[in-house]
Amino acid sequence: MAVVASRRRRVDPDPSFFALHRAIAPQLWGGAEWAALRTRALERFRALGIPTRRDESWKFTDVVRIVNRPMRPAEPRPLPFAEVRPYLLGGSEAVRLVFLDGRLVPEWSRTEGLPAGAIVESLADTARTRPEALARALEALDDGRAFTALNAAFLDGGAWIEIPEGVALAAPLQLLFLSAAREEAVMAHPRCILRVGRNAALTLLETHAGLGEGAVLANVVLQLALGEGARLDHDRIARAPRGHALLVKLDGSLGAGARYRQTTVVVGGALVRNEHEVRIEGPEAECLLSGVAMPRAGEQVDTLVRLHHCAGGSHSDQHFKSIVEDRGHHAFAGKIIVHRGALKTNAYQKNDNLLLGADAEVDTKPELEIYADDVKCSHGATCGELDASALFYLRARGLDPETARALLVYAFAEEVIARLTEPSARAFAERMLLERLGSDFVSPESELLAEAR
Repeated sequence: MAVVASRRRRVDPDPSFFALHRAIAPQLWGGAEWAALRTRALERFRALGIPTRRDESWKFTDVVRIVNRPMRPAEPRPLPFAEVRPYLLGGSEAVRLVFLDGRLVPEWSRTEGLPAGAIVESLADTARTRPEALARALEALDDGRAFTALNAAFLDGGAWIEIPEGVALAAPLQLLFLSAAREEAVMAHPRCILRVGRNAALTLLETHAGLGEGAVLANVVLQLALGEGARLDHDRIARAPRGHALLVKLDGSLGAGARYRQTTVVVGGALVRNEHEVRIEGPEAECLLSGVAMPRAGEQVDTLVRLHHCAGGSHSDQHFKSIVEDRGHHAFAGKIIVHRGALKTNAYQKNDNLLLGADAEVDTKPELEIYADDVKCSHGATCGELDASALFYLRARGLDPETARALLVYAFAEEVIARLTEPSARAFAERMLLERLGSDFVSPESELLAEAR
């Protein structure tokens, strides 16, 4: 019976994945050792299969329809810098790695001026200089997730980032992932490994942008480790055109006294899925996660969180929102797990959803699992429309219907957007929000927007 149930939860991957792997594996970086690692990952992907709606983690999402079809890595092509410039965040001093279809573009990247001991480089460089460390890092992550295995099987791009003990990067570090549509379906599988040492600090700007409408799969994995007392502020912004699918998996661990703060803003995409698996492994650590998604007709955004409190005295706070227009879809599944011995844990989770049409769809599933005493945990979710009394109040003071509506939607989203750490990231996210509102409404941050342009 277990085998039958398993088959219902998964389907076999399209044979084109395996034929493609045989054809292109010799062209990927590394020697026989890396070929063997990729082949093992491919077999793991074959064994896991593509999840269906019968898989609990994918019950709200038909990923088979989107990704289980012939695709190939995009061939390198020239791209005018004018198409890249709007997505460069962090200012002129920012350290930056720019990827086009998963591959590093050195001429658009900037790694000068790093403090002593800091490493910001491509995975291909790491494979040459520290192959054993890279192999250990890649093999350490087997999360039972098909798309993580697929990422390792076709691994050809990504970054190794290491901030040594006691070092704080003065400027932000941007990871910019650009995906360009082609006439045929294409895919990219970058892997980023980020380590922030004891009492080190970093502001990370993770930006995803799709160029052109067409079938694109960007399958990104980020492995994150924060040492004792480390600080990481992480702004993630995703802007995907129709037809683009973006799957991002973050696997993170926090040491004693570490502080991790992530804010995510998502607009567009056939499917944008952000998965978080975070383990608070040291006492007195703090994890703050927030985000806002804005899907409209034909678009879906998934937010999944599995947050493990493994040590006592730790704190977590989650606040995710969605603004869903007609025939848009947002799915939220958040689980807080307080493990045995994690006494005096303080954990909070909230999911608020604003529906802007009769056919807007939201699925929300907040969960708590508590195996320790003396903890303070709570969670909740809300779904609703715009407040009619608030609309009436604004109309009574002279605002037209579109502006009144835009003002309320803006206020709902701004609570999360304001949590973005870096000013240019906030300005960029706000500009996306104003474009979504589609009105003449001007936000209170218009001066900041003008500076960002």
